[in-house]
Amino acid sequence: MLNNVPTGINRMARNVVMNHPNTMNCEVYRKTITRTAPDSVAGAPTMGGLGVLDSMDEEQYEYTFLGYGHAMPADGGFAPAPMVKRGDANIGSGDEFRFLIEPEEPSGHPDWFDVRNHDVMYLLLGTGPTPPKLAFEVVGIETTSNIPPYTTRYITNRRNDLDLVTPGDYEDAQGG
Repeated sequence: MLNNVPTGINRMARNVVMNHPNTMNCEVYRKTITRTAPDSVAGAPTMGGLGVLDSMDEEQYEYTFLGYGHAMPADGGFAPAPMVKRGDANIGSGDEFRFLIEPEEPSGHPDWFDVRNHDVMYLLLGTGPTPPKLAFEVVGIETTSNIPPYTTRYITNRRNDLDLVTPGDYEDAQGG
């Protein structure tokens, strides 16, 4: 009976994220290890070698497209932040950014996906065939309630090295 509360919160959060004017379209990608090894566990290569503790330590990988979604900044209250030189935007007050992320399709749909640690989210800054994309990597997941099914908020770090902001970037990324 008590689990009806977070279920309702999750349903309302999805409606807010999907319809809020500050929500941005996004694309989500998952890191897939491409290295092959003589030994495997459950079809994936073992992570042998000293110091390999996490998939972040892998050198051979690619990003696989999971799907489209909607992301809404959820950093909480206002915090002072430095301004850019032109004075028309701030550059953020910290290294971590929090988002509510919802897949475009609802749970149970074949195109639905779950967001996990190390997934990369591209915020689409505009419309058209090649909008600028800012990359964020999910580094943690937190909850705002202690009742399952938990309400989730994603902690992300900027990934400037993966940004696609000019048409030339797209041609380079596509091998052209």
